[in-house]
Amino acid sequence: RAPASASPAWEPAEMAKVLDACNHATRSALKDVFRSDLYRPRYNLSLREERELAYARLKKVCEAGVISVKDFRTNPRNIFAAHEVCAMCDGSLAVKLTVQFNLFGGTVLKLGTKRHHDLLLDGIDSFQKVGCFGLTELGYGNNAVEMETTAHYDQKTDQFIVNTPTVLAQKYWITNGAVHAHYCVAFAKLIMPDGTNEGLHGFLVQIRGLKDLTVQPGCKVWDMGYKIGMNGIDNAALHFNKVRIPRTNLLNATSNLSSDGKFTSEVIDTSSRRRKRFLAVADQLLSGRVCIASMLQGSTKMTLATTVRYAASRLAVGPKGYSDTPILKFQLQQNAIAPLIATTYAYNFALNYVQERYQNQGPHDQQEVVVLCCAIKPLVTWHSSYVATTCRERCGGQGFLAANRFGEAYAFAHAGMTAEGDNKVIMQKVAKELLAKVRPNDVRAHAQFRAQPLKTQHETNKRSCPSAAVAGADWVMRVFAWRERFLLRELALKMALKTKRQKKTVFQVWMLEESPLVQGVARAYAEAMGLRAFARAIQAAPEPMRDDLTRLLVLHGLSSIRDDMEL
Repeated sequence: RAPASASPAWEPAEMAKVLDACNHATRSALKDVFRSDLYRPRYNLSLREERELAYARLKKVCEAGVISVKDFRTNPRNIFAAHEVCAMCDGSLAVKLTVQFNLFGGTVLKLGTKRHHDLLLDGIDSFQKVGCFGLTELGYGNNAVEMETTAHYDQKTDQFIVNTPTVLAQKYWITNGAVHAHYCVAFAKLIMPDGTNEGLHGFLVQIRGLKDLTVQPGCKVWDMGYKIGMNGIDNAALHFNKVRIPRTNLLNATSNLSSDGKFTSEVIDTSSRRRKRFLAVADQLLSGRVCIASMLQGSTKMTLATTVRYAASRLAVGPKGYSDTPILKFQLQQNAIAPLIATTYAYNFALNYVQERYQNQGPHDQQEVVVLCCAIKPLVTWHSSYVATTCRERCGGQGFLAANRFGEAYAFAHAGMTAEGDNKVIMQKVAKELLAKVRPNDVRAHAQFRAQPLKTQHETNKRSCPSAAVAGADWVMRVFAWRERFLLRELALKMALKTKRQKKTVFQVWMLEESPLVQGVARAYAEAMGLRAFARAIQAAPEPMRDDLTRLLVLHGLSSIRDDMEL
């Protein structure tokens, strides 16, 4: 229900600062950049024109000098902020940004050493040296450790020979690869002269000339063409036909190969697949998930802003039969839009929390930060898709016009849902990490609880979340915490019973029998985490805002409970 007062006790600019949390100067500077005619929406463009427009827009952003790949050392949240604001303007611009500064640039920064930094970092910032990130292969997405691309070391010439041995090994969906990238960070198995596989490492491969963009010898590029949206992004499949690169093109911050052919690595890994080394070199996927969540949060805000403006100005039949009443006054419209706004606030504060934890992480909490980064991307991107669909419908025929950008928002959300990890696959990782922390005593206690009659279980649950307090913030917080705890213990119990008593394999239970519960555990954790972040943000907000923010927290919680009951 709307508050009695039509005017809030706070200024919108003050609430914007609470939501944005940090790097306000960068956000403001980018919005000033976007006042240029270059950023006006354009339609009826050819594929080539869309790509060149996205390129020109990113180049102008880089020329403004408000972000740097080096921010990952000192202020990662500045890069995340740039992702959110750029996505409000143009999804293709934002995706090219994330590949240039996070996937390509961030990998060179973290996995490279001085020789790579001197060669590339300033050029990455200025967009004079454009890069792409060659991890995914046609045959290997979420099981990337199995990828087939190889980098054989030839000691006679002191070179690596990068090769794509099969069709399935071609690098696939490589953003910037079809047209603009000069360099590719190609991930390949490092094979020593004696045939020893030292695992996946990143190699710097120049795929085009710096001056004329001529594709380099041995490199083959297939343009992936039109997509269902985001056509300003030039995606490619890349094939390497025994491309020779200097030994020094190995990104060697964690593993090195000396001129005398001696391999050393900080990551001790004697397993056959060298999976630990892969996890060490794939670190940018973690920040990438935060970047994607930041982008889609920006897109969601734009979609909601358009929808509310339209609903406040579109007049329809009123009490006297005249078209004199804004549709925003109708319960139908409010019931659809208000919960979306509340959830967007909740996920905004959750994203702020994850960004802060990422920036300030240390060895003591690194694994927890991994779980947070994996949880936030599905939460925000699924919500963005739902917002785009619901708001398009609530804007009627006007919502079907390309100029109102609902189609762009929908396609953008779908790109985010599967980029840098399919959402549901990532949620499996979240559940796996959470399951590892469950204590045996908790599993035994849950088994005893579940052995009781259902009526007794129900009475116990009611005492945990007394119904007299329904619709209060404390009750909502209790319910979300209860669901998070219950589902995790339920999964732990089922895994124990089925693997130990029924002698089923973990794979059988996890992948073929309990997938809905696995997803439920991860989602419950992510949503409870977001609600806790929301509650902390309310306490930190200026006092005049707290009542309104608390109403939004409750609305978000109750609408989520309703949606959960409808599944």
